Amino acid sequence: MSLDTLTKILIAGASLCVGAYLTALRAKINSTKVKNNLHWAFYGVCAIVFLAAVGTLIICWNELIYDPETQKVKFKWLEIGIIIICMISSFLLFLFTKKNLAGKHHYTIAELNPIVNSFTKNADKKNIKLLAGDINFFGNSPHEMENNSQYICLRGENFKKIQILCTAPKTNEEKIRYGKILNDFPHVELKYYKPPQADLMIRGRMKTLNNVPNLLIYNKVSSGIYEAIETNMGNSDGALYNHIWELIWNMAQDPSNDQINHYKQLFRG
Repeated sequence: MSLDTLTKILIAGASLCVGAYLTALRAKINSTKVKNNLHWAFYGVCAIVFLAAVGTLIICWNELIYDPETQKVKFKWLEIGIIIICMISSFLLFLFTKKNLAGKHHYTIAELNPIVNSFTKNADKKNIKLLAGDINFFGNSPHEMENNSQYICLRGENFKKIQILCTAPKTNEEKIRYGKILNDFPHVELKYYKPPQADLMIRGRMKTLNNVPNLLIYNKVSSGIYEAIETNMGNSDGALYNHIWELIWNMAQDPSNDQINHYKQLFRG
């Protein structure tokens, strides 16, 4: 076996190893909750491929456009095409890494809304579960709720069932908010954390997509700034959150019919 053949085999093997490594690394990045620098491995690959392509173009330019046998201009389009593909693919990988894998992003409410809405829209319509507090993320008043992006999206998706874990309303403002939700969503089911300490301050949504449970958890990291984490049951964290939901939901307290009617009556005035 010639050295040239062995070199090609080694290049193919190295490509497979690098591809498998980057696939595993991407899964690790997506499953890691905290900000990390693992994505720099992708930047490294981008830089190596891009610089190698540029270097090849510069060093071998005459060979790529000139045929020494005929001493005439002759473009080697296959080699030039491969170089261009390497440059474009490395640049696209850089952009994808920067947008999707560069640690965990922090979002304002305005930036978080499209993420939550996209998660909600791309779901099976049988059921969606909300981990909430006093549900003020929909707005504090009926008017604010009517103009709230997340509220509009959830109402427009027509889920057959909506389950919300929340705290029991205390003020009339909160009761009116609950009354509007009960009025606008005939298939909603509210439950209150019981005991109140069961509220672990986890906020987010759980859905099924192609019958596979998926979760979007968003944590408040500072005033008006949130960190979003999306996962599914194939991940250990996703399985843990799902079990936590089931445990807290089974412990939670149902509001009485009198309470429900009272909230609706307050909303309707």
